[in-house]
Amino acid sequence: MKIRCVALDDEPLALKLLSEFISKVDFLQLEASFSSTPAALKYISENEIDCVFLDIEMPDLNGIELSKILNNFAKKPEIVFVSAYGNYAVEGFKLDVVDFLLKPYSFEELKNSAQKVLTSIELKTNKSNDYSNDFFFIKIDAQQVKLNSSEILYIESMRDYVKIYTENREVPYIPLMTLKKIKTLLNANNFLQINRSQIINISKISSYGKNSLTLAEKKFSVSEKFQDGFEESKLNFVQ
Repeated sequence: MKIRCVALDDEPLALKLLSEFISKVDFLQLEASFSSTPAALKYISENEIDCVFLDIEMPDLNGIELSKILNNFAKKPEIVFVSAYGNYAVEGFKLDVVDFLLKPYSFEELKNSAQKVLTSIELKTNKSNDYSNDFFFIKIDAQQVKLNSSEILYIESMRDYVKIYTENREVPYIPLMTLKKIKTLLNANNFLQINRSQIINISKISSYGKNSLTLAEKKFSVSEKFQDGFEESKLNFVQ
């Protein structure tokens, strides 16, 4: 797999280094480099790009603003922030960027970020419709923990964290991950977001009404925004 990339930095030397490092990673394919955010945005909107490595402190349109625009693309590219300012890391996490490279960085650090991009793309690309093989890893206490989707009951948002309730644990897993991010790891045929803060496992529903449902002896409300998706899901399990 070749990941098509764009590099973006308004400092010529920084852009040169970033481009050279990207070119050294065998599964990355550098399509273009830019020192202008508007020019990069135009190129990305007209071409199929899988990943954008971008500096945050940019004139005209900064990296944060560009990321918000890219997040609305039908095919959103993976994003890696590159910055000399560590305080942007939290903002990057909120925007669901894959990684944050703090300047100055080494080739190995960029390569590690590239590996995270590859893993993220593979998870989305190879997501299996076979429910029994559906799993992913979450980071808990500095370790990657395997989580089988079939064991998940429901997920609740806690802003920058989520609570993942499962059948085999009395207490939930609480990884540093947004609801939006974990939703990309789940099989859309088996999971449904029912309001701004909750995702449920459809197969675990024990009863339901017009705009509510019961799962694991807990009652959930379906908000108006997500009602259409709930009605569509009913077609799959109503006898």
